[in-house]
Amino acid sequence: GKVQFGKRLSIFSPIDGQICADHDRASGEGVCPQEYTAIKMELLELPKAVAALEDSIKGSKVFMLAATLRPETMYGQTNCWVLPHMKDGSPALYGVFRISADEVVVCSRQAARNLAFQGTSLTPGEEEWLGDGGG
Repeated sequence: GKVQFGKRLSIFSPIDGQICADHDRASGEGVCPQEYTAIKMELLELPKAVAALEDSIKGSKVFMLAATLRPETMYGQTNCWVLPHMKDGSPALYGVFRISADEVVVCSRQAARNLAFQGTSLTPGEEEWLGDGGG
């Protein structure tokens, strides 16, 4: 019987800076964490919006992130379709974020923020935005 410390899946409140138990939430009671799988697809040719950030991404590999609840459906993936606009017709906005010293990803700000809270950024809990990735 030793007490062990580690990480576990939890709902986290960035406002309070701590996990949020089921009955502590004003809305979303009964909601459990969902496990997404992020798949990195390396860009061999950079789009204009990303290439414009050349100074910020110099020496780094650039990836598009695809998130899925069913990673078994992603085997043999050869194409990546990007959402050009939201349901209301406004353009979908993507950013370029640094996740390590030699890797940057193109994804939404919300995705980058969620990943930062899961330890995939240089500073835990903070996404490092390098610029606009276009839509």
